[in-house]
Amino acid sequence: MRKLLFISIILIAAILRLWQLGNIPPSPDWDEAALGYNAYSVLKTGRDEYGTWFPLSLRSYDDYKPPLYMYLTIPSVALFGLETWAVRLPSAIAGILAVIGTYYFIKILFRKDAIAYVCALLLAISPWHIQFSRIAFEANIGVTINIWAVWAFFKGLHQKKMLVISAFLFGLGLYAYHSERIFVPLLALLLSLIYRKELLEQKRSVFMALIVGVLTVAPLLTVFLNPTTITRLKGTSSLADQTGLLARSVKKLEHDRLSANPLGLVFDNRRIVWATTLLDGYLSHFSLRWLFITGDNPRHHAPDMGLLYLVELPFLLWGMIVIGRQGGRVARVLFGWLLLAPVAASPTTELPHAIRTLVFLPVFQVFTAVGLINFYNSYNDYKRYMVRFFVIALFTLNLVYYLHMYFVHMNLEVSEYWQFGYKQAVDYAQNEGTRYGKVVVSTKLEQPHMFFLYFLKYDPMRYLAEGGTSSGGFAEVRNKFGRYEFRPIDWGKEIKDGQTLYIGTPKEISAANLLTINYLDGKEAIQIADR
Repeated sequence: MRKLLFISIILIAAILRLWQLGNIPPSPDWDEAALGYNAYSVLKTGRDEYGTWFPLSLRSYDDYKPPLYMYLTIPSVALFGLETWAVRLPSAIAGILAVIGTYYFIKILFRKDAIAYVCALLLAISPWHIQFSRIAFEANIGVTINIWAVWAFFKGLHQKKMLVISAFLFGLGLYAYHSERIFVPLLALLLSLIYRKELLEQKRSVFMALIVGVLTVAPLLTVFLNPTTITRLKGTSSLADQTGLLARSVKKLEHDRLSANPLGLVFDNRRIVWATTLLDGYLSHFSLRWLFITGDNPRHHAPDMGLLYLVELPFLLWGMIVIGRQGGRVARVLFGWLLLAPVAASPTTELPHAIRTLVFLPVFQVFTAVGLINFYNSYNDYKRYMVRFFVIALFTLNLVYYLHMYFVHMNLEVSEYWQFGYKQAVDYAQNEGTRYGKVVVSTKLEQPHMFFLYFLKYDPMRYLAEGGTSSGGFAEVRNKFGRYEFRPIDWGKEIKDGQTLYIGTPKEISAANLLTINYLDGKEAIQIADR
């Protein structure tokens, strides 16, 4: 019976992550296209789009992505081709492995099968986890590695050799996603402090684990010491000069001096401003409205849904109370994990942010599972059947609503946020573009060169021979390959002699005499014209 239950949970996780994987969401976004094409390029040439040999950091759009997801994508692209579902497949598999790992991790932590089963099931149906298990986002790989690394750590407290595996996995996590490079060391430190007594009793194993961890991370030192990789940090930091935070602080200080406001001179000091900005960013990730109702970017959640089920809220809070009352090392691990999860995201922009704090998982599910089981056990045998029916009914309604919004409504309502229409534009250019001397694609379409490379499956060897990607960043004004040229379009000044095919936004091309591509909600997305 237990094996059947475990297999059923895995099947649920697999179905929710694999069904219609290439079609929902409706189009790869620019990061998915970049990861997919770079995997294709490394597979064919050993180099990324810039010509870097087996990169430890993907320059991409000058956001210098950690490379692990790209390397994990190479086998699926090699087997199935450069297809969207193949690019997303490593994430889906990682999502399933995370559910399995959660069961084993929680079983060791609580030594209770019931909590492990419920927690694994909650992660299997989690809107937050499903969302990022169905797209090629590096953060999801990091979550899976975290879960298995922690499982190996707990196994290693009694089986010494497992500490080495844990150290390797913790080190590997730093290759997965930017947030992991802050969160993973903090989580490893937290576990080491809580279980220092057991670790001190096996110093040799700990020493070997440290060596393995250091050797695993060592290649990244060249990345960390490279000034160009700071670009990502500067581009997303809420404390960076380009956000205007420092300028506003200076302006307020000048006003405080002129008005002789001593309190203003204290509170408008940039150090205080930075501290309050960090605190505000940190606390924003504990917003119940964000977690359960609104979410953030439309690409990060299903329409009209938060990141977690609303029905989970009372059980989550009750589980936190139960575990808090019990105290002990289990409580310190879970609450410590909970408090560390938003640290990496705190100094960044666009907060709260579902991707940068995906490392919250599976802690929310653990608290909820404990709350559910404690609630159920608080009733006698007769009432338990009624409670079970009531709880299952509520979760089923919430789950069915979520599945409807995700698999039925999401493509229709938010296709604009998934760069829908690029494939249709590429197909048209590929079929009809041979009649033109060149094809000009507007950079207002957001990274169109990568989508053309991706959907055309453009030969990486040829692309690199033509110069590869040249501009990087979001300026993207010097990229070209074959007959394709990527630059801004000024429709009033373009030479419309019928020899050039133009592909741009509705704001740039006043009238599409050839084709108008619409988003799935009917709104105009891309205009194609030659005169």
